[in-house]
Amino acid sequence: PFPFFPPCTLVTMPSKARALAELTRIHWFPVGSDFMFWPFAWGSLAASYHVALPMNEVAMNTLFYALLGTLVHSAGCVINDMLDRDFDRKVERSKGRPIASGAVTMTEASILLFVLVAAIFYMFSTAGPTALTLGLVGLPACGGTYPLMKRWMYWPSLYLGFAASWAVPFTWVAITGQFDWGMILNVAVASCCWTCLYDTIYACQDKKDDEKAGVKSMAVRLGDGIRLALSVFGVIFFACLLWAGYLNDQHLPFYVMSVFAPFLLCLWHIWSFDHNDPKDSWEKFTVRG
Repeated sequence: PFPFFPPCTLVTMPSKARALAELTRIHWFPVGSDFMFWPFAWGSLAASYHVALPMNEVAMNTLFYALLGTLVHSAGCVINDMLDRDFDRKVERSKGRPIASGAVTMTEASILLFVLVAAIFYMFSTAGPTALTLGLVGLPACGGTYPLMKRWMYWPSLYLGFAASWAVPFTWVAITGQFDWGMILNVAVASCCWTCLYDTIYACQDKKDDEKAGVKSMAVRLGDGIRLALSVFGVIFFACLLWAGYLNDQHLPFYVMSVFAPFLLCLWHIWSFDHNDPKDSWEKFTVRG
């Protein structure tokens, strides 16, 4: 994927603005932002099909959730770097991050976080009262507590999957105005498995440094059994999307493009990537969309 800001643009930005942009990871766009976009997209597109929403409204909703996913991802990155600043200084890949390196102060990061969260809550407020409540509950779980899990458990990627999947009931209720737990749970579990799978691949970049720094991750815990474990998540992802398609009366194009194609892509990434090679792990993470 192409970065949102070409390297020359970042170089010409004032140093503080550049550091703040790097803190939100917006210079990676769409990498990272798409990580939060897909749970929103799966929920909103399934709900739009369920109520036969006109295509112009589907397009507008997709753009809305793309922006919301980007803001949520950026806010999560700011919180992550605020909480992990001491760990980041011990990891080669992250020691140059804006807060860890001192380019951005905690006060500046807090102000930026406030602006991002305010924008997110405003977008939540346009989705209806029930969806707003779900958003107010889900955002702290997704962005506020995930970084702490790396201190307490070896399964933070699984926790991130559950946390990110609040986007599914949020979008479903925002579009349909009701709960359909069969659809919501199947799409949410699929989203959880997909997020967990690729976040674990991402975490393989830092296995050696994480072990030295005392950071817990699935990449560290699973070791050489990582391919089999991730394959299980891939199969659950496939099965849940398959059943969700049945429940939603989807047709053949859905199964080809939204079930079989991403499942086969997942399997190829799982069995072809070198989990001991940070560069290859990053490459597989960036091409997941």
